[in-house]
Amino acid sequence: MKKILVAGASGVLGLHIVQQLQNTEYELIGQAHSADKEASVALYCDEVQVVDLTNPTEVEGICKGVDIVLSTVGKSVSLFTNDPRSFIDIDFHANLNLLEEARRAGVRRFIYVSIFGSETSPRLRQGWAQEMFTQNVLHYFSDCTVIKPVGMFSGLNDLLIMGQRGLVMTPGNGKPVTNPIHPKDLAAFCIEHLEYGPRVVNVGGPEIHSRNEVAEQVCQVTHCRTALNIPLWLVKPGLAAIRLLSQNLYDKMSFFTFITTHDMVAPKYGRLTFEDYLEEEGFL
Repeated sequence: MKKILVAGASGVLGLHIVQQLQNTEYELIGQAHSADKEASVALYCDEVQVVDLTNPTEVEGICKGVDIVLSTVGKSVSLFTNDPRSFIDIDFHANLNLLEEARRAGVRRFIYVSIFGSETSPRLRQGWAQEMFTQNVLHYFSDCTVIKPVGMFSGLNDLLIMGQRGLVMTPGNGKPVTNPIHPKDLAAFCIEHLEYGPRVVNVGGPEIHSRNEVAEQVCQVTHCRTALNIPLWLVKPGLAAIRLLSQNLYDKMSFFTFITTHDMVAPKYGRLTFEDYLEEEGFL
């Protein structure tokens, strides 16, 4: 029986992955970063490792006997979370600690879930951190797949929070288009690539929408007052001011601005739509 380690199993994507892998032919190990997340992961896994991947000492031995590592580890991009650790700390160093331990343990295959376009956004800390780690995966593992989703519907939760507060704001003119994917579909895509796959693969959801269309749909379901486009000539000085106050918030706002002002469309996969997600979350 092959042994699989899912790193970041307590996150949105990781939890969907272990749910779908439950009762399969694999021996499943889930990694959670804190004890309060252990119970939710233990429901679906044969074993849970509570390990802070940013601590190299704690990582020792986590990959013993493991055949395949699948990492969904990454810092939350939500503007409404307040983890003091940076994208460099989590997306790069935590994953690098895991990769080095996987190499020491003789892991055969390494799968990493990055983000679409990371190679084109070197000035963004998240993009830089994920792309630098991607290059390490490609260099050290001949048997590997880096999966680059456009983004998950859960990544739009910030807009839903804004809508509930009465105003949805989008940097730029709102015309760039995107096709984010449901976490259930992305989990299925990751599982399809457990045993083999291309070294790098992009993936998106089944429908393409403009940023304005997404904002309007959010406004409809949250009954917010209005959806507002913020001109970039106002956004840029605002970002400069935020950087003086908080590097973490600046990094998140820069990421949010980048993705909403660029087309982010990848090959379509899955069947679940944003409307399905809104219904599951109780908005419809």
